[in-house]
Amino acid sequence: MIENNSPPNVNFFVNYSNAKGGNQEYLEKRKFYSSNKNKDYMNYIMTGIKDMENMDYVEYIQNKHKCYGIFNQDGLISAEERKRIRNDLRKTKSVIWDALITFESEFGKKWCNSFEQAYNLLKNELPKFFKRAGLNQDNIEWFAGLHENTDNRHIHISFFEKKPLRIRPNKNEKQFSIGRIPKPVILGFKPIIELAATDFKAREILARQKINEKVKEELSKNSNLILKNKLLNLANKLPEGQQHHYSNDSMSFLRTEINSITDYVLSGQKNTQSIQEDFINLAREKDEEFAKYCKRNHCLQPYSFEEKYKQDMYRRVGNIVIQCAKDLKFKDDQRLKLNAKYKAEKIRQKNKFWKELDECLLLNERVNYEIIHSFQDFMESLERARYSRLVEEGELEAEM
Repeated sequence: MIENNSPPNVNFFVNYSNAKGGNQEYLEKRKFYSSNKNKDYMNYIMTGIKDMENMDYVEYIQNKHKCYGIFNQDGLISAEERKRIRNDLRKTKSVIWDALITFESEFGKKWCNSFEQAYNLLKNELPKFFKRAGLNQDNIEWFAGLHENTDNRHIHISFFEKKPLRIRPNKNEKQFSIGRIPKPVILGFKPIIELAATDFKAREILARQKINEKVKEELSKNSNLILKNKLLNLANKLPEGQQHHYSNDSMSFLRTEINSITDYVLSGQKNTQSIQEDFINLAREKDEEFAKYCKRNHCLQPYSFEEKYKQDMYRRVGNIVIQCAKDLKFKDDQRLKLNAKYKAEKIRQKNKFWKELDECLLLNERVNYEIIHSFQDFMESLERARYSRLVEEGELEAEM
């Protein structure tokens, strides 16, 4: 059991500076954050950097001796992009935040010891942090760097708002954030980072993949008439002219029905049930670990992973169910069209047959008539020849 006094694997600190300050000390701090000052409050973390007099914050975290490179949500930042960031930092009237994520030595070396690990960690978790902090993630410019100059791996992060979006009471113009981030949000980010950095993510991906593959396998069989009817009934209810994604508002009235199909598929086979159970057990294990992290960091557990996993499972599998229902309906419509086409073709062929038969019968009558008429003509010709012969032989007198 992990005691409350156990050292945390992750620590998280946030400072900020407004564009307007009350004293010289505050303004000097702002200059550093905005890349207008070379040597200041951050000096204590610049061990090993010789050219302190000519290096600003962006250059500091870009230094190759201690940093893997500056990155943002799109990956490593180019020199041209760094230049643009410096320019924006100097001009912005936004609060500029400076954050630091530090890792316990062994934990950091295992779970955040490369650019890829740091990049994936922040790309996935920072937007959620901004949202919890009351910031619009689409309005935030951020950049970061992973440092390895100490035994404790650590990530420096700087971010600011691109535009003023907040509307204050009795104010006619939009304003920037005042900068304060609620303490529970900061404390809660530590266990979230600790959990996100571990191998739970890989296990989650594998578990989801197994469920999705098994569901697709079961749905593709189309041998279960009950399931087939459920899917066709769902497909016939899909709203026209809308995107058929599980999370869309237009699909809300069908979610219960979609979930029931998901439950039916997942409960249909023993091995499918076991895959689902493994997935839920992973969520429960994650909840237990997360509870320990929160306890160690003296913060409340903000949500249940088991519930989030279930919601995520229904959403992901629900989209598979919807697509399968649409595909099945398309195939069924094609089958009905083919059947109708076949019936129409059969009727056409039948009508053609009777028409050709009538023509054949008529032709046969004509042939029979011609045969009889020709036979009659032939017999008359024979009779005339016989008569002529008898007249020539004198046995009959020619008729006048």
